[in-house]
Amino acid sequence: MVHKLFGLLCVSVALGLGAVLADEITGVITKVDATKKTVTVRTDDGKETVYDVAHDAKLPSQRGKAKGEPATPGTLESLSAAVEKTGDRGFKAKLVRDDKTKRITEIGRVGKGKWGGL
Repeated sequence: MVHKLFGLLCVSVALGLGAVLADEITGVITKVDATKKTVTVRTDDGKETVYDVAHDAKLPSQRGKAKGEPATPGTLESLSAAVEKTGDRGFKAKLVRDDKTKRITEIGRVGKGKWGGL
């Protein structure tokens, strides 16, 4: 009985550490530099910060051109085009940053109830 409780405690601690090692940032992406692999994000308080994006980051997928066509994996270039398309409004997103590497590992679109492929 004690062994089962100890095992359960170890699993919950491991899961808790995984959640602590990631930082969520919600804001508006105002600029994407695909060559430098960076995104500029404006948070609700008006502060703009530049973040590095990991090379294997999960990015919002792109819908197919024709009806029924499957979505394609997102790239920084496609994210840049989406940000430019929004103009001054920017691209509302939720970003996940790894605390250890300080790089963005996931970017998801916020709004309309969809996460854009995440």
